[in-house]
Amino acid sequence: MRLRVVPLVAALLATTACVPEPVSWEEDLTREMGTLNDSLRLTLAADGAPRLTGAWMPPAWPEEPGVCTATRRAARAVVADTVYASWFQVRADSSVLLRVARSDDGGRTWDTPVTADSMDAGRAGCTRPVPFLDVDPLNGYVQLAYHLDAREGAGLFFVHSMTRGTVFEQPMPIVYGDRPSEAVIASRGDTVLVAYEDPNSRLPRLGLALSRTAGHIFEARLAASDATGEARTPRIALRGDDFVLAWTATQRGGGASYIAFRRGTLTW
Repeated sequence: MRLRVVPLVAALLATTACVPEPVSWEEDLTREMGTLNDSLRLTLAADGAPRLTGAWMPPAWPEEPGVCTATRRAARAVVADTVYASWFQVRADSSVLLRVARSDDGGRTWDTPVTADSMDAGRAGCTRPVPFLDVDPLNGYVQLAYHLDAREGAGLFFVHSMTRGTVFEQPMPIVYGDRPSEAVIASRGDTVLVAYEDPNSRLPRLGLALSRTAGHIFEARLAASDATGEARTPRIALRGDDFVLAWTATQRGGGASYIAFRRGTLTW
């Protein structure tokens, strides 16, 4: 059964008659014992099989005062030896800056960090979900998805750099909501998918935001996890028009957690 478009997106799409949903979902979920955490990334093999792999770690991290070490993450670009790192830097009032640095020697030395988002007005210090850092394999854009208490309202945001991490564009809201939530990115050129924990749902659920403009706007937002239990810690991987979404699932009423996998195909 396909999932409905959320009301806001449905209203936007209503201007065009018979607009198809942007995602066709496979009916069945697959399951695997275990749980997901920040040390695991999801990839798709050439045969379409999902693979959980360890997140890459640099030989050295950028250092500066106020680094929230638990929020550090790294990602490699397609270009040989070009890597990036991101983290929150806590300010004196316990708000944070989202910081990013580039290395062109595989993470042994780092360029001067830059600020990707300075709009946090919260007081949570370093107690925050880890920002997700990704580098697009086609255009090399440096992309981040993260939750913070922005001055305009708390929520999940997406920001990217088209200049190898030297300058970042204006952050784009994915969804507003006070509950600290995780988000992850999968992209290929103009197609960008952001899977996220819905910060507004009563029970933990996942949402999916889709962009076909390289993340400059997100044209659709969908419910993404099944409705039979709780869903947390999303992971997503994209290959062509096919993608796989994974999450840590817990059945309603308790029980052992497991990893759920769901396949989808982009149809727009």
